[in-house]
Amino acid sequence: MQLRLPLLLLLLSWSVVTSAELHIVVIEGLGGEVRYTDQFAEQVTAIATAAATMTSPDRVTLLRSDVATRDAVFGYFDELNASLNEDDRIAVYLVGHGSYDDHQYKFNLSGPDLTGEDLQELLDANPAGTQLLVNTSSASGALQEHMSDDRRTLILATKSGVERHATRFGGYFTAALSAGSADLDKNNIVTAAEAFQFAERQVADYYERNGQLATEHPGMDGDNATRFGLARLGANAPASNDSQLRELFTRRDAINASIEDLRLRRDAMTADEYQSELLKSMLELAVLEDEIEQREARLQE
Repeated sequence: MQLRLPLLLLLLSWSVVTSAELHIVVIEGLGGEVRYTDQFAEQVTAIATAAATMTSPDRVTLLRSDVATRDAVFGYFDELNASLNEDDRIAVYLVGHGSYDDHQYKFNLSGPDLTGEDLQELLDANPAGTQLLVNTSSASGALQEHMSDDRRTLILATKSGVERHATRFGGYFTAALSAGSADLDKNNIVTAAEAFQFAERQVADYYERNGQLATEHPGMDGDNATRFGLARLGANAPASNDSQLRELFTRRDAINASIEDLRLRRDAMTADEYQSELLKSMLELAVLEDEIEQREARLQE
């Protein structure tokens, strides 16, 4: 039986952050034109699908454009903040249009827009010790100077507020959440860093391919992007009529979940404890993967 040592070594070397729970909030802005409305809706759906592979449904909140007013966003965060602590993680996605008047960034919502100052207030007040803000809107780069924080990673579609054209970054970033080619270390988890790098490459390729001057230059700021998982690839087991194979898939999902939980508890453990538990789980997973392959081979005979 050949164990998957490359995968094992990759995960053993992957540093992690402490967290008890992962909460994901997706705020959808107004599209204005039909094409943008459709694009934003598709991107929100892709994010929600990816989120479901990383945390439980009750920790994923979509504020769609028809209900995502400034008051609704503040009201939601008031409730959420009361239930979190510093061990928790939060990922906030802004999918929509942004604007910048050389003084203030605004994310376009129904009614009063959400300003850069609003976003800073919301996240500064949020107790989660690890935060990720992904803003795919135009002019989103205006946020970097004021929202950088030791516990926060920023992924922004533009390098500054003066890049005001509608962006392509959001489409590529959400595509990365289900793309095997985005998973550079081939551990079946797409991190924030991997999704950013995938989208950044695609944006550059688009403008080069079409011979156009790039009107957006994505940016990333913060230390936790490589340690913040956004999507688990192949999380849903293939359909099977074989009860033994279904049981193996269920056991694999349980081990993967335990490994993710272990990663999130890393800073509360000694290095020896962490390495010992991770090694045990990864060996169990490697053996189980071989059992799955053998069972699938038998069923094909």
